[in-house]
Amino acid sequence: MTRWKASAIHFAISFVVLATIFALVLWRWYPPALFGMAKAGPLLSVLAGVDLVLGPLLTLLIYRHGKKGLKFDLAFIAVAQVAALGFGLHTVWESRPAYIVGTSDRFHLVFANEIDPPSAAKAPAEYRHAPWFGPEVVSAPLPDDPKARFEAMIAAMTGLEIQYDPSKYVPYPAANGEPAKKALPVRDVLSAAAPAERTAWRNAFERHRDARDPALLPLQSTRGSASVLVDRADGRILGYVALDPWPTVEAAKKPHGGAAGG
Repeated sequence: MTRWKASAIHFAISFVVLATIFALVLWRWYPPALFGMAKAGPLLSVLAGVDLVLGPLLTLLIYRHGKKGLKFDLAFIAVAQVAALGFGLHTVWESRPAYIVGTSDRFHLVFANEIDPPSAAKAPAEYRHAPWFGPEVVSAPLPDDPKARFEAMIAAMTGLEIQYDPSKYVPYPAANGEPAKKALPVRDVLSAAAPAERTAWRNAFERHRDARDPALLPLQSTRGSASVLVDRADGRILGYVALDPWPTVEAAKKPHGGAAGG
């Protein structure tokens, strides 16, 4: 066997393994509409580059049929490649999307490494550990009690915003109807959207004709923004859209832009 053939076989094996892992990662953690805002591309690209280049390239350089110690060299390359892949996957695991948290007027995509550990330790059992197959949709409503609400505001000022505190999580949707009741109705989205994006918004809502009162809410994270379509009638999440909601939401707040929440 030539070194080129050995390298090609190594590349093919690496590609199949990596493609399988990536398919599972993208299927469970990074739905298409969330992939861009979660900035998963650069990390996965580095992981793919290391796995698909490092191993096959080293095989190309060291392989020589009949070479003494060849099995040891190939085993060492395989171990190094698996170690690099494991380190990369651990990084992906630690920064995976864990929760989509509904607060008063928007959703937040929270990553596993952003969750406050002391708060998680005090949380109900179902929220003490970040989901393995997330992201899970939850609510984090502000408490009705004035003292508790003030304490939550102070915590947010010190860096512990409510979306990062699993002890405040409850199943979505929250009993008080937030955040769906503050969503921007479809008619206001279409009237406020820039002409270049209006068709995209219309197509997004067209896919959910069964909704009684379709509307838009922002989905934000520390890495970027996307949009959530909800049914204001029951708070049901209809889907996610890889469009920045903020220009449309801000335009709707202006006198000529339509009434948000109408």
